[in-house]
Amino acid sequence: MTLLLSSRVSAQTGTDALPRPAGLEPAIRFWTRVYTEADTESGFLHDARNLSVVYRKVDYDRREIESFRSRIVEDLKVLASGKRTGLTLTQQEVLDAWPAGVDNATLAEAANNVRFQLGQSDRFIEGLIRSGAYREHIEQVAREKGLPVELAALPHVESSFHPGAYSHANAAGMWQFIRATGQRFMRIDNVVDERMDPYTATYAAMSLLEYNYNLLGSWPLALTAYNHGAGGLARAVRETGTNDIATIIANYQGRAFGFASRNFYPQFLAVLDVERQAQALFGVLHLDPAPDYQEFELQAYIEADTLAQSLGVTIDQLKFDNPALRPVVWQGGKRIPKGYTVKIQSDSIRGNLDALIAAIPDTQLYAYQTPDVNYVVQRGDSLSVIASRFDTSVGELVRLNQLQNQHQIRVGETLLLPHDTQMVTQTLASEDEPLPIAADGRYVVRSGDTLSRIADQHGVSAIDIMRLNGLDSVDRIYAGQSLQMPLGDEPELIAASYTVPEQTPTDADISESLASAESAQTPERQPPTGEFFGPPAPAEVAMVEQPMSAVNASQLAVEIIESPAERNELAAQALAADPNDYSVADNRTIEVHASETLGHYAEWLGVRSQDLRNANNMRFDQPLIVGQRLVVDLSEVSRDEFELRRRQFHIDQQQNFFRNHRIQDLEQHQLAANENIDTLARQRYSVPLWLLRQYNPELDFSRVRVGQTIVFPVVEPVNDV
Repeated sequence: MTLLLSSRVSAQTGTDALPRPAGLEPAIRFWTRVYTEADTESGFLHDARNLSVVYRKVDYDRREIESFRSRIVEDLKVLASGKRTGLTLTQQEVLDAWPAGVDNATLAEAANNVRFQLGQSDRFIEGLIRSGAYREHIEQVAREKGLPVELAALPHVESSFHPGAYSHANAAGMWQFIRATGQRFMRIDNVVDERMDPYTATYAAMSLLEYNYNLLGSWPLALTAYNHGAGGLARAVRETGTNDIATIIANYQGRAFGFASRNFYPQFLAVLDVERQAQALFGVLHLDPAPDYQEFELQAYIEADTLAQSLGVTIDQLKFDNPALRPVVWQGGKRIPKGYTVKIQSDSIRGNLDALIAAIPDTQLYAYQTPDVNYVVQRGDSLSVIASRFDTSVGELVRLNQLQNQHQIRVGETLLLPHDTQMVTQTLASEDEPLPIAADGRYVVRSGDTLSRIADQHGVSAIDIMRLNGLDSVDRIYAGQSLQMPLGDEPELIAASYTVPEQTPTDADISESLASAESAQTPERQPPTGEFFGPPAPAEVAMVEQPMSAVNASQLAVEIIESPAERNELAAQALAADPNDYSVADNRTIEVHASETLGHYAEWLGVRSQDLRNANNMRFDQPLIVGQRLVVDLSEVSRDEFELRRRQFHIDQQQNFFRNHRIQDLEQHQLAANENIDTLARQRYSVPLWLLRQYNPELDFSRVRVGQTIVFPVVEPVNDV
């Protein structure tokens, strides 16, 4: 079974685009009950596989739930023994929940599948009211892309239309993007997290759904992939040999394809049903109005409080209208970045917006972002120890790093540290003035500076500057960087370093060289997706800051030792949007993917390249072909270790690319005579071949023909990262 590549997304709606297979109706009816018959103070004990089997509705009290659940399990075991007469009242109720004639084996299995589902009716009503502020925008974006407008209901499932939602799986915002997937379409870093902007994130969500549809060929699969990942659904299609969503839900046994993934599409269809009947079910509801925003793009860096004062609005109003700006901006540790599009509600502005912006003096507009200071956690560290060492508070470290687990930090983890916001004070008005060494002995690198020039100007040695700042090359400086200058009586150096500022320097910034010094981001760890007792993990809103106790703050950093299999699971989650199969087949073969070489395989396997050539009867000059299968030698490493190394290579490659580029659109290109895919990708579209293949998974790069349609993602460089 091959994946279906659609040459163009269809705008079809209704039953054609969103079919309702008969096999999914029990699940749709179950989720309809969840959204209409029980609020978040109650729920249903039910069978996790057969959602037509609901044992009873119970209050959301853990002791009561566990008591009823245990009784149901015991009753199922009795019934599984074959007993059908002389039943107790509860045993008869459990039996009646199943279709007549249910067999003992089914009941025995059911004893392991008793699950509680929290009701959602009140949350649905709240989400429906909130949706008024965003629905018109979402439907407009869907229409612009030619997508079904019914997709606008998806936030009911994801977050109840709450733009500030966070989940236990580290998904964020109204559309619940994890970092790795979101970075394909949005800026996500320590200054800006566009997942939290419901308008920007809507474009990203529709782009992801469009990508899923083009890859998988149907909206049921595309929607399920929104939860499970395009790579996971592509694997499900391969292993089940079908594109039919009902068959995949019933039969696919993927390790991560748990209750949430199996039920995502039926849950979405239930949401559509409930929404259509909302007035009959809930009465007349007054939806939130869509706010009227004015927008403008910043031409320089600016402090948040300065901008608020200049616009004549409160800092809270500016923060409310710009949720993508992270807490460090509002706390004054970072400036609102150059190029950022600021939103402000029209009715909060007094006067002409353009005039207000133009009136901001150059002395309050900065040429550079305040640089980051980071620290790598060492053995024996704790949050309280680190806070004391760097003269800050535990609470500040928690806020600045948005620590999800306040009870634990990990050895090797990189923490951002608070810093002096005066480190970079060059304003637009002072760009032509020389920057002296500050009182603390620091010098801020200017456009055009080189290490030798700085050393000569201040009568010091370039080698001493490199030593004091941990530089391994004279090329490792950039405009806006803060350097410690030799003063003759240097204090003991600490293990902190400056990372690249918000603005990536260009050739015009530095005459000698550029420095990238970007630290690779690690994929976010997500909890196992297996079955659980108790309510599911709905999107939670992290609005209240929890105090950290002294015990928690002093807890030593831990070294997390994970098996290759566990790390592989995390790596696969980081590649959720990548449809490629990086696993080793049972016959010890792999599929060759773009950007991989025989040397890579040899390194990951711990063998010689020639050994791989011999095993695959390849000549010395014979190239690898994307899509071919290759026999691998697992004598030196385990399958899990090889797959982990291979996935990590692609994670690093993709993260490096999406740190500097964003996917903005898609373009259908019909191949003309004398056109070359490699040349088109690199010169016209600036797209790496591995990304082009993700959008064209069935494309045989060695057998393209004139007139063939190729889908090219349109990417834009990110200048302020």
